Amino acid sequence: DAPPYAAPARQTDYTGLPPCYTFVGDSEPFYCETMAYVENLRKAGVPAQADVYHSGFHAFDMLLPFRRISREAIAAFERKFLYAAEHYRAAQSEGAPSQIL
Repeated sequence: DAPPYAAPARQTDYTGLPPCYTFVGDSEPFYCETMAYVENLRKAGVPAQADVYHSGFHAFDMLLPFRRISREAIAAFERKFLYAAEHYRAAQSEGAPSQIL
């Protein structure tokens, strides 16, 4: 009974989810699952984008942050995150904290 925001990959109905951005390496064990998730979002009318990095493996950006491919992935993710933080907000229930400490 997890809500879509908590476990979106478990959903079968992707309508109403927020826009999505992710990146994945083509050597990632979860490459196919990631791309299928993005495609499912798109089929449901959710704006979704995935950048694919050639030879990127799982957590390449964290394990080798000094490599050019990692710096590019990190910079792209940061741009998308900052845009999302500025433009998208989920409705909050009454009594929800207004900020994270």
